[in-house]
Amino acid sequence: MKEFLKTILLILTILLIINIALDCVFSSLFRHSQSEPYKEWNCIINDSIDADLLVMGNSRAWAQYDPHILDSILCVNSYNIGLNGNDVRRQIVKYKVYRHYQRKKPTFLIFNIDYWGNFTEASYQFKQFFPYITNSYMRRFMLQDHLVYKLFLYIPMARYYYHGLYSMLDELKNKDDTYKGYKAHALKWDGTEFAKLDGLEFSPNQDLVDVFDNFMKELKEEDIKVILVSSPIYKGVTEITVNLSEFYDFRQQFSEKYNVPILDYINDSICNDTAYFYNATHLNKTGAELFTTKLCHDLDSLGLLK
Repeated sequence: MKEFLKTILLILTILLIINIALDCVFSSLFRHSQSEPYKEWNCIINDSIDADLLVMGNSRAWAQYDPHILDSILCVNSYNIGLNGNDVRRQIVKYKVYRHYQRKKPTFLIFNIDYWGNFTEASYQFKQFFPYITNSYMRRFMLQDHLVYKLFLYIPMARYYYHGLYSMLDELKNKDDTYKGYKAHALKWDGTEFAKLDGLEFSPNQDLVDVFDNFMKELKEEDIKVILVSSPIYKGVTEITVNLSEFYDFRQQFSEKYNVPILDYINDSICNDTAYFYNATHLNKTGAELFTTKLCHDLDSLGLLK
């Protein structure tokens, strides 16, 4: 019996060593990858960005604020840290990782605030955190904010086996074409998902609201100038939103509490034309360029970046 147990223990030890080695190899591949979504995390951790102006939010920040235009019109060094398909808690984690590695405090922060994704729980592509589980700074957020399954934090390779080794390795072939974090979508209108919508309601998760409230407090204490922006949404979406006024009240409370301005484009003329959208809630490349240009001129004319 003792010999049997020794054999089992030896096999388990060998398997553990093999998986630790594989984990190191896989994680290193992704930490040096130029594929989506790892490229942006690698840029934040390894490169010198030192932005004056940060843009943050969910995919409607990621896909709609063009740093080419922000930089050229406003004469700033901007960077887009929008986090596709993730709620405000995870967006703030990305901001904190950025601040930890970049050190330089941004002067301005544009936060894309809307009722479509910020304050409802969402964790799209949570595999993007896999290569950084051994990063001591990011690991604490993974434990604290449940960014990945706890099992993945303690068992080498478990996360990669879970998602499939081949499929994850195949991702390394897909080059990330973002620019300063911004993802342009040169797509035409697709109303398939919009046609399925019957009605929408602004119903924020209170835990996420509290997280955002604390974040706004921290930004105020750091003397970072925040501008809340609600970017364009196709008019059909606002028409079927039953309590849009509640979102406006919600947004106004933060504006007044922290003395920050709001720029609202939910009813802008852009919203009337599907030529500017690739789906009902996201601008395509043409729409994003038009919106970013409008935003820059408004920021400039109102003196909000003075």
